[in-house]
Amino acid sequence: MLSKEKVKACQIEIAGHVIEVTLLVLDMLDFDVILGMDWLAANHASIDCSRKEVVFNPPSMASFKFKGEGSRSLPQVISAMRANKLLSQGTWSILASVVDTREVDVSLSSEPVVRDYPDVFPEELPGLPPHKEIEFAIELE
Repeated sequence: MLSKEKVKACQIEIAGHVIEVTLLVLDMLDFDVILGMDWLAANHASIDCSRKEVVFNPPSMASFKFKGEGSRSLPQVISAMRANKLLSQGTWSILASVVDTREVDVSLSSEPVVRDYPDVFPEELPGLPPHKEIEFAIELE
């Protein structure tokens, strides 16, 4: 995988701390940002897999921890054959996990149809509709 673009002095936020990083733009859909081993080493990061945390000791600021939250869904997986082929072509292999911790506001008003016809969808439902008997027949010829 080759990169023709580089974003220098980009600021990222990890566990409430802003750190500068140079990013290479890659044609990948599965990940937004991958922090490589060289960057982790430059920021004196220690990875504790059993605790699912990374301790950063950057030279220019106080140390801090980033704690993973465990997987909520199955990770994106490629086959071993595809991984082997990519590695043999010189592709870097980096394991990364990015979790979006923002809370999504789910409400009826977020649905386009409900938003377009507010008089049809009241905020509070008065209850179940009254029981009605309906006569139904299909005439056969």
